[in-house]
Amino acid sequence: MTTTVTPPDTAQSLTLDKLVKTYSSRGRESFQAVKGIDMAIRPGELVALLGPSGCGKTTTLRMIAGLETVTSGSIRIGDREVSQLPAAKRGIGVGFESYALYPPMSVRENLLYGLKARKVKGAEQMVDSISRRLEMDDMMGLRPAGLSSGQKQRVALARALVRNPPVLLLDEPLSHLDASARQRVRRELKVLQREFGYTTIVVTHDQVEALSLADRLAVMDAGVVQQFGTPDEVFDDPANLFVAQFVGEPQINVLHGVARAAGGAVRVEIGSGAGALDTTVTGVADGTKVTVGIRPQDCVIGSATGNGIRVTVAYFEHLLEFGLATSTVAGIEEGIVVQTPAAESYEPEQQVTLSAPAERVYLFDSDSGERLR
Repeated sequence: MTTTVTPPDTAQSLTLDKLVKTYSSRGRESFQAVKGIDMAIRPGELVALLGPSGCGKTTTLRMIAGLETVTSGSIRIGDREVSQLPAAKRGIGVGFESYALYPPMSVRENLLYGLKARKVKGAEQMVDSISRRLEMDDMMGLRPAGLSSGQKQRVALARALVRNPPVLLLDEPLSHLDASARQRVRRELKVLQREFGYTTIVVTHDQVEALSLADRLAVMDAGVVQQFGTPDEVFDDPANLFVAQFVGEPQINVLHGVARAAGGAVRVEIGSGAGALDTTVTGVADGTKVTVGIRPQDCVIGSATGNGIRVTVAYFEHLLEFGLATSTVAGIEEGIVVQTPAAESYEPEQQVTLSAPAERVYLFDSDSGERLR
């Protein structure tokens, strides 16, 4: 008979209100790592904190877990304020990139230790269930010293899951797994999260991991949440240039142009007489210098006499499922990468015209990087 972990009785919401973390020491200037984060996570929701190293995402996770003191602001699990509670009293499952496994114990003993300490009924069956789901049966008798880094990470993930927590925090949970194991464990983690109803925060710098796992994601930079929304919202409607550049593979093309406004419509001139692109932006003054973003997937290549901007193919990469054509535009330094259908092929020095749907041509303020709409 198969025994599975029982879901939490009631999934808990998690609310961060003006959360701040400042590091200070005598003789040194204080450093604000997290700058007033507001975030309301719904019960049972999986949220990814995505951003570059040093952006504050792990510090945020550690404050929620109770491993970092909160400088100001509040953390609520359901209706309960927990920002001043010790970690042990928050009822949170934690899986950090540093595995923190007990060296003298086998993998099985590591997974059972916390459950037996809390006298949880059915602990053996819970561990068996999680180990099967994460394909760990062959390592249950081993000690941490005999495990690879990827295996240790899987054990740390299993130990967080087996606690059956109402709130689960995972810091880079898949980073040390090889590519095939990462895909399998990522899928199983998503299934487990859906099945058991954990309210989950995953910290990652891997956008594929964030986009595939998360119900919503918070893109962070310099201690600030730049945008909080669904993967589709963040990808299709970026709030600013940082978000547009950080999310998306291949990376968004960033060009410099001049807005031309006539009758409420705005076109953007690119390069030295290379042509212009239509946009849906309004309210930008004629002659304004703007930054233009166009995703490679949205670029369309046409004949050399078509509408759009005239470009020259510099080189072409055929990647089986699709192609990537890198082109140049007279008068600008930036190259433009175009993702093409697998059946198409282009030659170096080939002259073509590039366009994109008006709603997919993003404009940003050249100084602040904020989106122009």
